[in-house]
Amino acid sequence: MTSTQERNAPGKPIRDPFQSIISAYVAYLEHAGLSGWSIAAYRGPVRHFLIWLERTGTAIDTVDGRVMQQFLGHDCTCPPPSMNKASGSLHARGYVAPISWCIRFLEETGRTPVLGELDDNLVLLEAFMEGLAGEGYSPFTLDGFRSGCGHFIVWLHQFRISIRAVDRDVLERFLGHDCTCFLPGVFRGRSDFKGTAKSHAELKKFTAFLSGRGLMPDLFPSAQTADEGLEAFRSWLRQHRGLSENSIRRYAGSVSGLLPDLGADPARYDAALVRDVLLRRLRAVSRAEVKRMTTSLRMYLRFLAAHGHCPPGLAGAIPTVPEWRLAALPRYVPLEDVERAIASCDTATRQGLRDRAILLLLARLALRAGDVLNLRLTDIDWDNAQVRVCGKSRRETALPLPQDAGDALLDYLRRARPRVDEERVFLRVHAPHRPLSDSSRISAVVRRALDRAGVVTTGSRGAHLIRHSVATGLLRSGATPEVVGALLRHRSPESTALYAKVDASMLRQVAQPWIGGVPCR
Repeated sequence: MTSTQERNAPGKPIRDPFQSIISAYVAYLEHAGLSGWSIAAYRGPVRHFLIWLERTGTAIDTVDGRVMQQFLGHDCTCPPPSMNKASGSLHARGYVAPISWCIRFLEETGRTPVLGELDDNLVLLEAFMEGLAGEGYSPFTLDGFRSGCGHFIVWLHQFRISIRAVDRDVLERFLGHDCTCFLPGVFRGRSDFKGTAKSHAELKKFTAFLSGRGLMPDLFPSAQTADEGLEAFRSWLRQHRGLSENSIRRYAGSVSGLLPDLGADPARYDAALVRDVLLRRLRAVSRAEVKRMTTSLRMYLRFLAAHGHCPPGLAGAIPTVPEWRLAALPRYVPLEDVERAIASCDTATRQGLRDRAILLLLARLALRAGDVLNLRLTDIDWDNAQVRVCGKSRRETALPLPQDAGDALLDYLRRARPRVDEERVFLRVHAPHRPLSDSSRISAVVRRALDRAGVVTTGSRGAHLIRHSVATGLLRSGATPEVVGALLRHRSPESTALYAKVDASMLRQVAQPWIGGVPCR
């Protein structure tokens, strides 16, 4: 580009050096069907973009997503001065859409070269979506896959990355990128994008589809391969630590997600590597997930050290998540609210029948989410009206099955549970009809029921809220801590003592009178 100053030198008529390209851009927008208001609003940002390209010496034929991000983040001193008077970043001022339209205009008019894979990749996406629909996925889940995988395709296009060049590093870049992705007619962008577990799951299934077509290597080891690689660790947890199968599955799952970054040779692990891997993974997860991930890795390093596979004491390099026993109050709601949540289930639907059975088991037996998750058909003794649950430390207990919970369970099994060869009682409503993946799915059932019933709470709204509410309600109705502890299957009275902190009637009996006349300092 020649400079603006040379074009507008004294003695020459003043003209807009970008008029021809802006006029072509406006005609492109009109042909695309944009409103006159949008076209008028887009002219200024695009002129700003063209001025910035000229000032930085950036050629139009090199414009891509990286250039767009540099422009949106630049410290603006572009003429005329009116361009930098508005407060806030260019991203916040609505520049993403007009600049994205401009880049698409440059691509489609041949001013900026592209890889030429976008249309082919979108065809692949449609084939992938047809496969998911054929497996029976719900419309809501299909929309999520279309949005997430379409986002990935748009990002690859904007950054000029061939789908055959995708590897784990490329996936990590996508999951951690500052999103300015916008492709007219395909994807409108997500400024709040974060590489969540949902994004991981979507990409895992999509890349497996692409791998099956020979377009890329298998970037995620299969669950069977991961299980085989961690089988010794799982056996050690089972035999030497006495953990339940649910805990073993969570530990192995967390560790399998960290292994690609840690490497295949435990002898090369050191404190710097362990901390670096954790810090990169912990930035975008919740406090509960931080605790789960650090605990799992600490256990895995102890296992490796016990077998001489890594330096001893390496588990000490993992920071601990602060937690003080009995410091918090249990979150609970009145038992009337629990009943309203149960009554909110629509028993005319398969999901409503399943959710009502889950809620009644939680509310009548004060079960943990893991107890319900792992319940098997053989655990139900219909003749004796009992249900066997295997809690922490693999302690099996037979509990009485109340009439309403038993009726709800029978209704679910007869009318709603998919006819598949699976021992677990509670399955996904939509395909694939496999068991619920983890305890968070049970908590999600509780959360949806509370929302339907309009129950307002503070803090957690998961399955443990029902357990806390049952325990607190029993204490307030006169049950002794020993009875409540037996129902909750607590091994230590200290665990049950937590609920006494919210039993106002009991606390009044032990509260000491205030010494009159003594000022509080």
